[in-house]
Amino acid sequence: MVEIPYGKRMRPRYLRFLIITAVGIALVAFALDIPWLLITLIVLGVLNAVVCVGALYVLYRQPHTITDGELRLRQLGFFDWRIPTADLSTAQVAERSHKGQRSVEVIGEALVIQSLTKTNVSVPFREPQLVDLGKTGPKQVRKVEFWADDPEKAVREINQRTT
Repeated sequence: MVEIPYGKRMRPRYLRFLIITAVGIALVAFALDIPWLLITLIVLGVLNAVVCVGALYVLYRQPHTITDGELRLRQLGFFDWRIPTADLSTAQVAERSHKGQRSVEVIGEALVIQSLTKTNVSVPFREPQLVDLGKTGPKQVRKVEFWADDPEKAVREINQRTT
């Protein structure tokens, strides 16, 4: 199994959120004299910090992976899709910007797993695949586009297993 990390672009954002949250908790603790509001804001700040730490953990511990049998694509803890390598065609580096509303969505004939509105790896399928993202129902896609921290390595590893 080869790991394909994807969190390089998102980590700084979560670290900034974590720092802002810590500063916010400190300011609230020193500035407020209304006990119920103080407790409420501190609890919300702590919950926000837990979410940020959890996201950072997942970015480090759950990268995309490729094995001889499957390409596994993830987006934090919210999306996990396994595609048999036999269904993949030749991958290529293709940096694109997307105007999508979600981090994982179907845009045209592509399943797009974006990192801050960008993807840099495109993998067409030999046959159209069906993906169900829940709310929008099953959709047929002809390729997947996703972000990899090292797109050249990702393409090389995928193509070694599909040719």
